[in-house]
Amino acid sequence: MKIENSGNVHVLDTLVKTTNNTGTQQGSSAKSSVSQSVVDKVEISAARDEIERLKGKIDSLPSAREEKIASIKQAVESGTYKVDGQAVAKAMLKSQLLDEVL
Repeated sequence: MKIENSGNVHVLDTLVKTTNNTGTQQGSSAKSSVSQSVVDKVEISAARDEIERLKGKIDSLPSAREEKIASIKQAVESGTYKVDGQAVAKAMLKSQLLDEVL
């Protein structure tokens, strides 16, 4: 997101100084003339639209992972879930070696 102020950064300072120096009534007229020249602009980048589109795609994907988790949870609760210790050890070593190489 990009917010622009059209180069009128000094507007607030001018308004405060005018109000302090000339009193409330003249400050009000200065405020109206200064605020007419201020043009703010907000521009939302195209990346936001792309992110929203990708979020929608992710949300529409099938929940195969949730089904796998549910089946493993059921196996653990029933006591039929078996862990292959060698496969776990290999995966841990492989991960560690890759981390060191990269």
